[in-house]
Amino acid sequence: MVQKSLIDAWSRLLGLCKLKQGETVAILVGEITHPDHLAAAKLALAMGGHIYYVMELGEPPSLRLAGDSTAAYEPTALASNRVAIEALKRTDLIIDLMGMYRGGEQKEILDAGTRIILVKEGPETFIRLAPQESDKQIVMQALSLFKNTKQMHVTSAAGTDLVASFGKYDYLPQYGFSDERGHWDHCPSTFIAAWPTEETVNGRVVLNAGDVILPFKYYLRTPITLTIVNGYITSIEGDFDARYLRDYMESFKDPEAYAVSHLGWGLHSRAHWTALGMYDKRQTNGMDSRSFEGCFMFSTGPNVEGGGTRETACHLDIPMLDCTVAMDGRIVVEKGTLAK
Repeated sequence: MVQKSLIDAWSRLLGLCKLKQGETVAILVGEITHPDHLAAAKLALAMGGHIYYVMELGEPPSLRLAGDSTAAYEPTALASNRVAIEALKRTDLIIDLMGMYRGGEQKEILDAGTRIILVKEGPETFIRLAPQESDKQIVMQALSLFKNTKQMHVTSAAGTDLVASFGKYDYLPQYGFSDERGHWDHCPSTFIAAWPTEETVNGRVVLNAGDVILPFKYYLRTPITLTIVNGYITSIEGDFDARYLRDYMESFKDPEAYAVSHLGWGLHSRAHWTALGMYDKRQTNGMDSRSFEGCFMFSTGPNVEGGGTRETACHLDIPMLDCTVAMDGRIVVEKGTLAK
């Protein structure tokens, strides 16, 4: 039996996505799909009288360690399936329970006007962090500030001192629902980021105890110092955690793994930094960590989703505590707290 609260959460999400009578919905499923999400989404759609179909694709050989969907950023079986891509381009809303590769095929589908909402988080977190209409307003205000900023400067008492500029590539607003033609979003999430111009990213990032590396899904215990030169990590220094990170990144045998990807900060007032410690790794996608209010998000790897050409299977999201983020000198996050 699917719990009523999960069905209600899905019904509210469909409402926020402005799903109208007569629009067609695709539920895209794969190896990571949670069966309760599939059942609840189908019930919510049926109860609303909506037209939908379920598309299940085979999975290609994977580089993912332990089968974790966040452990390798790589194309899915959709990439080589033109019939499926064409069907999805003619669909109004895609509920992505598979984890579509956020590269070529996703861009093609979005360019056709299709709305996509990705759900990878487990039901409990999905319900607890369910999006609200006000989340969009918060994210769009941050997006406007981002678009009018020439330089980001990030500092911390631990030693972080990083600068980056934007404008060459796209921005990444996430407010947890997809309500506009050609918009992709991730539920649950309240978050703003962008892909920087590569050569403008320089300085030092010091990851400290309590920071989270995804997909490792654990809290760091020892500091890691990253030296960044012209958009690439050139050294990883520290004790055990640094060695673990070095060996993981080296295992991809790809110099693009060391590139800086999107940078931004969390805006979700209902997400918790401590939540990751409450779940088994297979129970969570880490959306509390990615979104909690005041975190600074430092990420590495691809920028193809933002309009770049860099593709690599190694993608790390690293939400950091206690950072100060200044946009053209205006402080938006001060020592891990959103500026008012």
